[in-house]
Amino acid sequence: MRRWIVAPLLGMAVAIAAWRRGALSRSGALGAAVVGTAIFGAGGPRGSTLLLLFFGSSTALSRLSDDRDGGTREGPRRTLTQVLANGGLAAALSLWGLPCPSPRLRAAYAGALAAANADTWATEIGALSTATPRLITTGRPARRGVSGAVTPLGTLASLAGAAVIGAAHAAFERRATAAVRLGAAGFAGSLADSVLGATVQAVYTCRSCGERTEDRAHSHDSGLPSLALVRGLPLVTNDTVNLCASLVGAALGAWLRAETRAHTSPPHSCTE
Repeated sequence: MRRWIVAPLLGMAVAIAAWRRGALSRSGALGAAVVGTAIFGAGGPRGSTLLLLFFGSSTALSRLSDDRDGGTREGPRRTLTQVLANGGLAAALSLWGLPCPSPRLRAAYAGALAAANADTWATEIGALSTATPRLITTGRPARRGVSGAVTPLGTLASLAGAAVIGAAHAAFERRATAAVRLGAAGFAGSLADSVLGATVQAVYTCRSCGERTEDRAHSHDSGLPSLALVRGLPLVTNDTVNLCASLVGAALGAWLRAETRAHTSPPHSCTE
């Protein structure tokens, strides 16, 4: 099909743009090209629009953060693992929909991206908040940037980010109620991200400098093991949490779509 000829070009264009912007490492750019190719090829106009909305808003908010810091902020570039954790599920759902398209799969795809968008908006806009971040599980004050710490502004931004994807999906579905369903699914995914980040995500203390970190690559010139696990499970990284958040958004989006259709139409031959 013609779109599979164009899809790799679009995927590479998006990946190169993000890499030149400094948002992706080389491995991350490769992952973004693969994810983009899958979605642009299999997702059609609907899937492509939602992906570009997510990518465009994330880039714009990242620039807002740069402007806030006088253009001096240089955040970590997303790696292949991080890209797949945020976009791999959406790509897989797009490919799954090729042999067996269904409203539930489309809703699951939108739910996955709504959760990712909600989390991104919460992180970038929440950083502007002057309120003290608090752990979502206990309400105790937390250091800014700690996983599981939320602010009122960040929470509202999360809801807005999910609603934007939900509204775009609803426009394609021509059902206003779809915006509410997908907004709720994406927001739930973002909340799940915060809860998991505050409970089971691994947090370490550096024996050399005393800093608390979630980065297992944190090290010093000595080259000796310097991290001690103080909370969570060693295998649960930020990437694991992001993937789980996307799964929650996708599952809830599909379930809410199924509940809506349950008494209004006959079962679909593949997944309904």
